[in-house]
Amino acid sequence: MRRGPQEALERALFREEFPFGPVTRRGFLALGLLSLAACTPVVRRKGVPYVRQPEGVVEGGRREFFTALPHAGFAEPVRVRTYQGRPLFLVPQGEAMGPYPLAGLYSLYDPARKGKAPDWEGFYAAWRRALAQGETLFVLPRTTSPRLEALLQRAQARYPNLRVARFEAWSLENVYRGAELAFGQRAWPVYSPEKAETVLLLDVDLHEHPAGYGWWAALSQRRLPPMNRIYAVESALTLLGAMADHRLGLKPSGVEAFLLDLAKALGVLPGSPASDYGGFLPVLVEDLERGGLLLPGVHLTPAAQALAMAVNARLGAPVAYVPPPEAEPATPRAFLEAEAASRLVWAAEGPLPGLEGKAFAAVLSLYPKEAPHSLPLAHPLEAASPARDAWGRLWPAQALLKPLYGGKSLEEVLAGLLGEGLPGLTAEERRALAEGRPLEEAKPLALEPLPGLEGRLSPLRREAPLELTLRPDARLFDGRYRENPYLQELPRPLSLLVWDGALLAGEREAEAWGLLEGIRARERRADPRRPLLRVRASGREALLPLWPLPLLPEGSLVAPLSHFFHPEGTVFPAEVLPTGRDYPLVSTQYHGYLGEVEAVKVLTEEEARKAQPKEEKRVSFYPPWPQGEHAWAMTVDLARCVGCGLCVLACQVENNIPVVGKEEVGKGREMHWIRLDRYFAEEGVFHQPVMCQHCEKAPCEAVCPVAATEHSPEGLNLMVYNRCVGTKYCSANCPYKARRFNFFPYAEAFIGQGDPRRAKESPLALLMNPEVTVRSRGVMEKCTYCVQRIELARAEAAREGRRIRTGEVVTACQEVCPGRAIHFGDLLDPEDPIHAHREEGRHYVLLEEVNTWPRTTYLAHLKNPNPRLRKEGGHA
Repeated sequence: MRRGPQEALERALFREEFPFGPVTRRGFLALGLLSLAACTPVVRRKGVPYVRQPEGVVEGGRREFFTALPHAGFAEPVRVRTYQGRPLFLVPQGEAMGPYPLAGLYSLYDPARKGKAPDWEGFYAAWRRALAQGETLFVLPRTTSPRLEALLQRAQARYPNLRVARFEAWSLENVYRGAELAFGQRAWPVYSPEKAETVLLLDVDLHEHPAGYGWWAALSQRRLPPMNRIYAVESALTLLGAMADHRLGLKPSGVEAFLLDLAKALGVLPGSPASDYGGFLPVLVEDLERGGLLLPGVHLTPAAQALAMAVNARLGAPVAYVPPPEAEPATPRAFLEAEAASRLVWAAEGPLPGLEGKAFAAVLSLYPKEAPHSLPLAHPLEAASPARDAWGRLWPAQALLKPLYGGKSLEEVLAGLLGEGLPGLTAEERRALAEGRPLEEAKPLALEPLPGLEGRLSPLRREAPLELTLRPDARLFDGRYRENPYLQELPRPLSLLVWDGALLAGEREAEAWGLLEGIRARERRADPRRPLLRVRASGREALLPLWPLPLLPEGSLVAPLSHFFHPEGTVFPAEVLPTGRDYPLVSTQYHGYLGEVEAVKVLTEEEARKAQPKEEKRVSFYPPWPQGEHAWAMTVDLARCVGCGLCVLACQVENNIPVVGKEEVGKGREMHWIRLDRYFAEEGVFHQPVMCQHCEKAPCEAVCPVAATEHSPEGLNLMVYNRCVGTKYCSANCPYKARRFNFFPYAEAFIGQGDPRRAKESPLALLMNPEVTVRSRGVMEKCTYCVQRIELARAEAAREGRRIRTGEVVTACQEVCPGRAIHFGDLLDPEDPIHAHREEGRHYVLLEEVNTWPRTTYLAHLKNPNPRLRKEGGHA
């Protein structure tokens, strides 16, 4: 397995790790002075007790509320954990949760949201004058709220000049139009992947579909024996496709041609397939006949959507259809309408149209914009706006605190234009919020495919030498989360880039352009510069640095929507031109390199059934540690880990881990306690979360000169921050590269937005979890198994006079994982499922040869390949 080009060396990237070079008297003195610098705290805060207990504040300050937060218009139901009224953490209430609501906690407190004091009455008066003068365009994002639609209808009835458009760079319109072709009416498909024996992923990824994370939550249930079988046909390298048992890479036009051939092979359309795709198609058809399901990407053409729906109907697939959650589909074409309008109120997210030369222009957004009228929108946690989720259910929402910066929700904006007030929560909404359930379930439609589909299909995409797909960025989406440093520094899946987007191309394309050899030479020198290319597509162009990525289909290019937006669609013939310039890109793909070891073990389903538990060889000269009341341990099931990075983000939010910036990440100084390693192998792409392994014979503990690294009786490898003087011996001795050092006051700089001296007065201090120490300069830190949660559970159990229950302690990473890949438990509890995990034949220890006896262990990745494809060489 490899993370990238084999000739790239980690030591070149970490050259700045030891700035003093060989140990000399001068170097030793400088190192001592650096350690002394850590002894002076940068920020001191005063604690002031309550004179009068605020209403609703309970003993200990911790409470939990239910609400639903929107992402791209769709509700994501969550449980919000608060401390003395401050939201601090989110837990998924439904199927699964994406990274955007959790990272949005930063935006809630971000002082950058504070602009000029909003003059709402002045804005309403100016808007009414513009409506009296002529047609005024009001551009909304995707909306799924019935209450907002009712307000819109009343506003349009009162103001005939109010014209409404809906904008989204990543539109779902093709899905609705595909249903109209297949069934004669628009509809939204709701899939149940857990009920299918075979699943075909058709050019789709987790963050690209509103139900993507829920899909993996369902699919991962069947990634244990007896397993389902997953096929992927895609024009990019996606996280879902990387988990497939067989994967076929094609250009975007080739994906739709494959779907046409699949429909012919299944008898949905007359004729014979033009190709068998190297034996891939007949094997896939045979598996689909035994209970198959197609999951198509939303950007495929309406004809391709209709074909996918017809194929699912032919297979009797587990899919239901509900009315479209949008009253009117949001499309990228609204951007052109906004640029042409003379009077505009822009309330959509993503790219911003030009506002020059307009008679009236206003922007409603979470962050201030350069506009004649810039008004703040409320954060979702400051608003109570019900919305539908990707399964068609209507969820209630509640505001958990007053708007910090004078913002209003879109419903409040429309009510203000009408001179009305919004009603409070109804009794039914209060009950639903208390019970954590939807207000209304989806209403299925009884649809049957119409005959003669082949006569209604429009032509599929035409092939071009280079085909560019503009896809949402896994972190910034269409650019709407650009101000969020949590998401900027969270490594992108597969490329592991931070703080930037890039043009992704296959290694063959880079070689054909004469750029691959230069890129590899720079990687060997740890030079972050990459060629800057001019990418042209259908009359628009963008400058993007090149990042070669293995397994991308030949002739297929991928660019993030956050860096290249086109109002006419997402797939185009492309032209790529060199600029002769470079741009620095930072990736974490070589950070924490473990050497030439078998870090990820891969088994087939048959091998996993036959595998026997491996007896651990435990030999040590050290005496055993005294055993406490519990023996905490963790297992990570790699068969269910999709590599989404939610565990990394949850750990960061829970444990007050700062963002350090692009330059520091480039020096290998990122502070994430969990490192998500990615490996390319013959069998595909694999992911492995690596955190502190909490070794029973930890090499880091023996070398600390001040006993800052301690071993608890319950098996935790703990850090005593007040003792740490920053020698970094523990980090040098850790074989897993799981420790992080504060070279600078990162936490204070993060809270103070670049200025550590402003940390104590920044609203971002409210984001910090009071149960976790905020570390300062010169201190080492790492995963603690969320020890604060262990202690809270211990205190609660002691208060109730009982032992800690099985499964009562849940770590932050475990709580948000969509695939339920992480399990934390007690080895002394005979009822804990962790015993079953450790007795599986696929259970193994990372770097077993170093004899550290880690408490964190892994379950091997599982594949379920079709024997026919495997025997014939098959596909990745």
